[in-house]
Amino acid sequence: MNKHFKNIITKYPFVITYSLTFSELLFGYILLLFITREYAAEDVGLWFLFFSIFNFSINIREGVVYVALVKFSSGKEKIDANQTYKTVLIAIVLIELLIGIVICSIGLLDLFKNLSSLLISYPLFSLSINLLKWVENIHKSKKTIYIAVIINSITLTFLCISLYYVHSNHLSINQLVYCLIVVYLCSFCISLFTIPFKKIIKSKVNKQTFSSIMLYAKQGFLKALFGTISSKMTLFLSAGILSLEITALLGLAQRYLVIILSISNSIQLIFYPRIVKLFEKGSLDKLKEVFIDTLSQVYLIILPISIGFIIFIKPIITFLHGNAYSDSFYLLIILVISSLFAPLGSFFASYTNAKGKPQYSTNIVVFNSILLIITSVIFVELYGEIGTVLPGLITEIVGSILIFIYFLKKENLNLFVSVHSMKRQMKETISLLLKRKKI
Repeated sequence: MNKHFKNIITKYPFVITYSLTFSELLFGYILLLFITREYAAEDVGLWFLFFSIFNFSINIREGVVYVALVKFSSGKEKIDANQTYKTVLIAIVLIELLIGIVICSIGLLDLFKNLSSLLISYPLFSLSINLLKWVENIHKSKKTIYIAVIINSITLTFLCISLYYVHSNHLSINQLVYCLIVVYLCSFCISLFTIPFKKIIKSKVNKQTFSSIMLYAKQGFLKALFGTISSKMTLFLSAGILSLEITALLGLAQRYLVIILSISNSIQLIFYPRIVKLFEKGSLDKLKEVFIDTLSQVYLIILPISIGFIIFIKPIITFLHGNAYSDSFYLLIILVISSLFAPLGSFFASYTNAKGKPQYSTNIVVFNSILLIITSVIFVELYGEIGTVLPGLITEIVGSILIFIYFLKKENLNLFVSVHSMKRQMKETISLLLKRKKI
């Protein structure tokens, strides 16, 4: 690797991690722009419903592919790390087979007529993405994230070629899904050249690691079951009680919300492996300090971005997707306010995962999900379109209160300390900028 490039990675790790997140976002928004321009609102609504079902496996994947993979391979010898990679791969395939069989069977039974053909394609769609994510997360654990960025760039190229093919041949939304499967599988095959794949396959499966990984998978499953059902409940309610057009508006608003959440996720890519190592060393006081400082950094970044986002996003949505989607802006405002509580929840999950206690964050997710399901049914019936986003705001506030209580009681840590940390970091940043101006 070029020495100058290596120095940039070492000095500015956030640049590389956000480059990875940006490339993933770019993929999602190119696809979103294409779908909203190429297909009718009813088809767009069906796509968001299908993608919501796919989101069910995301928490399980995060529990197995990222959380467990990083926790059980960081700082380990190559042989031990390869065993973890293989163990995680087997866990992914088993989990995807179980979920895929259930969802595909629902499609074959034609229980949801409009969605059935999309549900049949689910196992291949989900497995192809998760295989590619497996390679990506190996690079995250090895701190070679720049390679994952290159892989994503290749995937983007394949996506643009496939979308041109879909447009030229006037393919349906169902056929688009199969084109995406080909894109993911081609990228996965190329990505195998960036890891010691033969050594990984030849390595032994660590039974103890497999048992530990299944613990994270279990917690991930509970989060996925309750989290996805609750967070996507409003999408399904909007389709059932309101209309597929409203589903399309809500789905679009939720996709744009990812831009703000991506900043927190990028910082977590650096944060999680670091606190895992601190916990393994027994540096618990330092772990708490890093937690507070990193959380403060996240809020220093996302608060001004959220304000700017609300000011400028409406004309962007109208320009990119047309006047039919301009009303999604009003849903997005409430979603953005709700998202300000999200980093606390995701960093809390990383904190408890690093300490080997994922059940604490799972318990809060389950409680919040039940609350969200109940309030969603009531609010959609009472308030219609706006009622699809208000329950999320309520549950985010309740979840944050529970996290505050956890840190006070279990960790003897007052999270309001992060406000002082934000002030200190802001002063340091301003003084640094003033010094540079003088120079």
